[in-house]
Amino acid sequence: MKIKNCSRQKDGGQACKINHSLLNKIVVLGGRVICHAVMQLKKVIQMKTEIIFKIIVLTLLGTLGSILVGFLFVGNLIFVSSHSAFQFITMGFAGSLFFSLLEFTSKKEQLFGIAIIIILDITFILGKYISFSSIIRDLFYLLSLLLSIKLYQQFIRQNSKLTLYLRSFALAIFYAINNIIAAIIVYTINAKLEFPPIDFLIAMGKIGLLVGFGIGIGYDYFKQIINYLIKMLKLKTA
Repeated sequence: MKIKNCSRQKDGGQACKINHSLLNKIVVLGGRVICHAVMQLKKVIQMKTEIIFKIIVLTLLGTLGSILVGFLFVGNLIFVSSHSAFQFITMGFAGSLFFSLLEFTSKKEQLFGIAIIIILDITFILGKYISFSSIIRDLFYLLSLLLSIKLYQQFIRQNSKLTLYLRSFALAIFYAINNIIAAIIVYTINAKLEFPPIDFLIAMGKIGLLVGFGIGIGYDYFKQIINYLIKMLKLKTA
């Protein structure tokens, strides 16, 4: 009996040693996994910080570019919310924000951004003047802007044959054409199938041309200075 008891104690000791060894391995492996997770999280945070910074800078520069061009051609009217020239601010901001989302976010985040842009427009731009016709108008004009930026991002942005700032004219032309098309659709819907006056279409084309050019200038300037800003602010890349 004593031998058997001794045998059990010996086996138990070996089992205990095995358990301790296994536990140590688990602890070490768990520590490595945690360290790896922390390092990856740190990289994600650093990456997100840089992306958010780029989105903010590109949005600001594109908006400022649109405002500057509008001020040069129209003057103080761009600050009158009831005037069509106010689009240099509203469309400049919306277009620049969408541009930055296309550059640095996923499709899901881009769709979320579009929803936010539409909500902001309905809430702060239309406000108490909201109506079916105004919603139709703003939706088509926003879609024409977003489509123009998408076309630019898809076909022009990576074109090595076009130099910086020259590419701004491409975005200007895209938006001018799409804004005229949107104006025809909106006018036809809201005015019950009447074709809009030529003067009205020319005015919408000019706004699209200048806003698109301003956003394009802001984007090209962003491409020139962003790496310098990141180094200056010591934002680490992932």
